[in-house]
Amino acid sequence: MLGTAFAQGTTGAAPASTPPPLVRTGVVDMVILLRAHPKLNADLKAFNTHQNGIRTLLMNEEKELQDKAKIVLDKYRAGTPEYNQAMEELEKKMVELKARQNRAQRDLMMDDMRIKYNAFKSIREEIQNFSLQKGFAVVLDVRGIDPEQGELENAQEEVGQTVVWNAPNVNLTIYIVHALNQKFSQFPATANIVNNQVVFLKTNNDGASPGPAVPNRPAPGQQPVATPGNNPAQPR
Repeated sequence: MLGTAFAQGTTGAAPASTPPPLVRTGVVDMVILLRAHPKLNADLKAFNTHQNGIRTLLMNEEKELQDKAKIVLDKYRAGTPEYNQAMEELEKKMVELKARQNRAQRDLMMDDMRIKYNAFKSIREEIQNFSLQKGFAVVLDVRGIDPEQGELENAQEEVGQTVVWNAPNVNLTIYIVHALNQKFSQFPATANIVNNQVVFLKTNNDGASPGPAVPNRPAPGQQPVATPGNNPAQPR
């Protein structure tokens, strides 16, 4: 019965003889794109300044309460009504401070996630715009070799990647870096395109700018052909 039903279900029109159009696939290195994102680096620098200010303020408040507790210990004898009242007030303030510290930490984590997610969305938008213009239907993430890592770490990353190999001319990384620099030109550039490679500017590595904690390297063997300078030749 099942075989008959299956046979009846497959006796329709023959499949079209014309194969579907080829899907053009590209790759990008998201590590490089995040590091090269001008607005992300500016936002993270401002965020770190804000974060350090809040943490310093809360740490100073905690130290002030600890100093007051020492004064109470020196001024009153333990167990006296004055001692108990002073310590009760300090403990209440410490509980309130701990609650504010927890809220501040939670808010800072949310701000950090929001900043990075907004950067990711803007990168995805530029990839979408470029792909629609150039006919790429699928864009995958591929990572280059990090010279700062050991051979074993690089081998483990390479084995775990979804993309096993790609032709150099389908790597869109430098084009997206260029698009991000144009879109966020009001922020200091973090990277530029020189001799077919993403080159990170010294200002991003001198300790002044925090930047995303990602490797500083292009993807070796995966750069598309481009003209020197910061305006890469786009694939046709």
